[in-house]
Amino acid sequence: MTDVQENGLVSYLLANRAFVAPAVEQAVGAMDLTGRTRLLDAGTGAGGGLVALARAAGPRARVLAVDRNPDVLALAREHAQAEGVSDRVEVRAADLVEVLDEAADSGEGFDAIWASDVVWPGNFDDPGALVARAAHALSPGGVLGLFTSNYYQAMFLPGHSRLERAARTASELNWGIPSGGPAHYERHAAWLTAAGLLDVRVSVFARVGSPVDADPSVRPYLENAVWPELRESVVKRGTDAGLTRDEVAEAERLMTPGHPDYIVDSAGYYMVHPTLLALGRRSSD
Repeated sequence: MTDVQENGLVSYLLANRAFVAPAVEQAVGAMDLTGRTRLLDAGTGAGGGLVALARAAGPRARVLAVDRNPDVLALAREHAQAEGVSDRVEVRAADLVEVLDEAADSGEGFDAIWASDVVWPGNFDDPGALVARAAHALSPGGVLGLFTSNYYQAMFLPGHSRLERAARTASELNWGIPSGGPAHYERHAAWLTAAGLLDVRVSVFARVGSPVDADPSVRPYLENAVWPELRESVVKRGTDAGLTRDEVAEAERLMTPGHPDYIVDSAGYYMVHPTLLALGRRSSD
């Protein structure tokens, strides 16, 4: 676990939840949850998808929100209560694999499963196997949505392409995640297809900060979620990613709030975050 992960987790989760919320609402809407009553929010974290799931499915639906980190579940509970859907949700500290296997073995599968930034090699050595488990945990006709913020394809440093590419590589190295192969973090549609799901498709729900302060969630997201992680990665692994020491120092300056070179305060700054939803459906047979 990195220093960034150990410190400021709550600030990270809340900033991330607020920033991604509009895209999450659109993505949940694309799942067509009308009439689906048994839902799973896999790896709920601060409850970013919980409220959208409960609202989209309607008052008769029940959403089970699970996360293996009990320390963050209070955020999800508070969010559900504040948004008036706490009567439709259950928040539980649990191992996702055990929850999926229990549903599959019991024959009472989920009508829909939502997993946001959960199924990737930073959490599972074999993400494809986890997706296969989730597919088995669906009821006939159930849908599985894998949502990803698509962090490594976002544009955070416009005008500094080399630094941005190297910062992504440094982050991969710092996390110890693969840069290719069957466990790569962009293979959501392939995992769904391999799991035997039907009608697999990928949709894009972009989040754009332009001008940056027009959306009050953008700057907190950058400063509480993006810059701490990328700065740490560049400092630790930037030279391994091909940067010179001068370029590492330049990247630090660009990503440090309050510094004269801070990129967010430069004229015309914008950021683009192309979040993705990979969706598949279990056969009705």
